[in-house]
Amino acid sequence: MQKDTSITDKAMTLMYHNMRNQLFGDGNKRTAILAANKLMIDHGAGLINVPLDKWDVWNDLISKYYLSGDMKTLKDWTYVNGIQGVTFDHKQNLPKPDIILKTTNKMYSKYKGLPERH
Repeated sequence: MQKDTSITDKAMTLMYHNMRNQLFGDGNKRTAILAANKLMIDHGAGLINVPLDKWDVWNDLISKYYLSGDMKTLKDWTYVNGIQGVTFDHKQNLPKPDIILKTTNKMYSKYKGLPERH
């Protein structure tokens, strides 16, 4: 996999690879989804969660992938229909992450009497 491949793409590749290779006697799809979502969550990329009303199409695409080995169409479809995440309202005045860290460090050192974390 290329270095500049997105986490979402890596997670989908992991998920569909594990589904197709049937690593376990049972629960391959569930286990593959969990592993992919662990990767997604760890990197703040949302979740892979195909809505129930789209499962018929999804399962059909998975079946075609199992036969062909080509996951491009399946991944493209999943990206549009099955990726859920946080939607930010950029008009909100939210603190920047470095501000949060500085505030946390000040509180930490003030109340714990310990040096600031870096």
